[in-house]
Amino acid sequence: MIPQHLSLPRVAGRELLLIWRFVNNDIWDTVIPCIITFTTAWIYAARPLQELPFYACYCLVYTLLYILTFCMTNQLYGVEEDKINKPDRPLVAGLISIEGAQRRLLGYNILFLLVAIPMKLFWLALSWQLITKMLCQWGFSNHWALKNLFCISLGTANLLAAEWLIVADISHRTWAYIGFISLWAGMGLPLQDMRDQAGDRIMGRKTLPIALGDNGARIALSLYLALLSPVIYYGAVLTQVPLSSVLSHPVALAVLIVEVLWHWCIALRLWWYQSPREDDRTYHWFVYLFCLTIPLICVL
Repeated sequence: MIPQHLSLPRVAGRELLLIWRFVNNDIWDTVIPCIITFTTAWIYAARPLQELPFYACYCLVYTLLYILTFCMTNQLYGVEEDKINKPDRPLVAGLISIEGAQRRLLGYNILFLLVAIPMKLFWLALSWQLITKMLCQWGFSNHWALKNLFCISLGTANLLAAEWLIVADISHRTWAYIGFISLWAGMGLPLQDMRDQAGDRIMGRKTLPIALGDNGARIALSLYLALLSPVIYYGAVLTQVPLSSVLSHPVALAVLIVEVLWHWCIALRLWWYQSPREDDRTYHWFVYLFCLTIPLICVL
């Protein structure tokens, strides 16, 4: 029951503010890629425009619950880290109690599963909750290989598949495209750990920069980004364009040149700009490439 001194609009407004404070750091990382994937699938499947408003609203609700359930779990189990890395988050800032966040998390997790049922996304939603537990509660985030190569690769595939399935079935070629993008994203996301080293040390994690040292991680990531990452990335392109046709396919050839140069620029940034703030910007260069890659399937 709502206390008499609080109006329904005021309660709703506070809840929306709390939701925003929980998820605002993940808009570029998750929300924007979800919307881009949904839009890409709509264009790729040539769905009629008059059906778009309903499905777009469903996409937004599913996406919000997808990222909200993860962010709340992550922040509930990372308060000490957030005191160092992200003191503006709601639990650290005192906007909500631990108990209040736990109650909301249970409610939003149940709502997420219920929302997933009409579009036959229940198992994907349930698997995302399992991945969330792996990362936030079961210690998979404590080692860079389990966190990035396994959980984030699986989570990215889950994200892309769910948004695509809202619109249409997924063909074998599209699954292959999603698989390569997800592997590429997971293997590249140790970049985000470069900025969070202070908080990760407090939590006892073995992220790549902690396991190898700052300079060692920059060397490893630079070599990976310069040599192997462009190859994995281009594997996604080759799911849509045969290797024998690349030289005669202007879009595929242009993508090859641009993505290699983009990877090299990220690798160079790791050395030119070395601070938590600049490492965050370097990481977002990678995220921007991820966002641009999703709709590429429509022109290949």
